[in-house]
Amino acid sequence: MSKLFAATGKALVLWALCWPLAVGANQVDRSQSELKALKQRLTSLQQAFRETQTHRKEAADELRQSERAISSSVRQLRELDGERQRTQGELQTLTQQAEATAARIRQQQASLAQALKSAYKRGQGDALKLMLNGADPNQIARDLRYLTYVSRAQHDQIETLRIEQEKLAALQAAAAQKTSQLSQLQAARAVENQQLLADKRAREQVLSKLSAQIQQQQREISVLKRDERSLTRLVQRLNRVMAQQAAREVARARAARQAQKSSKSPAIQRNSANQPRRGIATNTETPVAFDSGRAFSSLKGRLRLPVAGELMNRFGAPREGGGVSWKGLFIRAGQGVAVKAIAAGQVVFSEWLRGFGNLIIVDHGEGYMSLYSNNESLYKQVGERVQTGDAIASVGNSGGQPDIGLYFEMRHQSRPVNPLLWVK
Repeated sequence: MSKLFAATGKALVLWALCWPLAVGANQVDRSQSELKALKQRLTSLQQAFRETQTHRKEAADELRQSERAISSSVRQLRELDGERQRTQGELQTLTQQAEATAARIRQQQASLAQALKSAYKRGQGDALKLMLNGADPNQIARDLRYLTYVSRAQHDQIETLRIEQEKLAALQAAAAQKTSQLSQLQAARAVENQQLLADKRAREQVLSKLSAQIQQQQREISVLKRDERSLTRLVQRLNRVMAQQAAREVARARAARQAQKSSKSPAIQRNSANQPRRGIATNTETPVAFDSGRAFSSLKGRLRLPVAGELMNRFGAPREGGGVSWKGLFIRAGQGVAVKAIAAGQVVFSEWLRGFGNLIIVDHGEGYMSLYSNNESLYKQVGERVQTGDAIASVGNSGGQPDIGLYFEMRHQSRPVNPLLWVK
């Protein structure tokens, strides 16, 4: 429709320039009718544009909920895996204790068997023989009591060890059952996480489609507004042509220059829009675990960026579309890659935030903070302490970010600072 109006407008301009003396009231009426139809089309398109924006906001809200759910699911999977590993460690410890107890039981049983064997060799008549041979009866009684006490003590110890072994066996069974349950729960959560990821991809497709539709509508509205302005100027020129030949000649020259500029501008814009985004540098080093014990301000020039990947912008450079400048770095990286803390600190924010997606902020002291946004999942919660090189999140494109990667900022007293001045 916009092309039709543009073509009609150009035809009328040419007609007006070639035949200035033949313009009449019927041509003016026809142009005004076309202008009215164009305005109606523009009003209708603007209404559709507002509706599409509303749908996009709803889709963005749904995507936010999906990304929050994925973040929680990934965190729970990590916690379940940690608990399963701890339970397996407990099971291994219990197994070792049970084996040691069984060994002690076997040792006590062997000792008791030896004592019984010795008593048997002496025979039941030993005490009578000793008395007939003139042995001290008191000594005989003491020896017999001693053997009785030893046998009873060994028997009691074996019974105690057997009870302990039964308890250990029960604990082993419970630990094994818990390990099995955790494995099943972890598998179920993994399936649930895959479903959440599928839902997220579906919502991203809807959001992308709506965003493309909004861009198309914006372009069409821009074209219609341009055509409206052109057609309005044409009607004004036609009215002036009917009154004065000189004004018509001036309008002809101005319209020719405007038409030449208008014909070149879209091509320039299209060529500019088709330029692919390229990175300005590549980062290969990431933080490694160490405990410096030093103040954060003394680490300038010693830090490393939180992920390896392609740096897509320069700090302070103007963003696409103008108006604002980059206050940090966008590092293009693979989906799910671990985001590491650049230095030790405390998590002061860990939540979804409009425009930033899943965002985590670490306070390093002395007024210094580091911000990590557009994450797929957040591993740390508010109040947790982190060390240099700790995995605190995973790379994603939450918050409506078209590219997969990490947006990273460093701030001092709330003011952005250039991260590249702090890294090796």
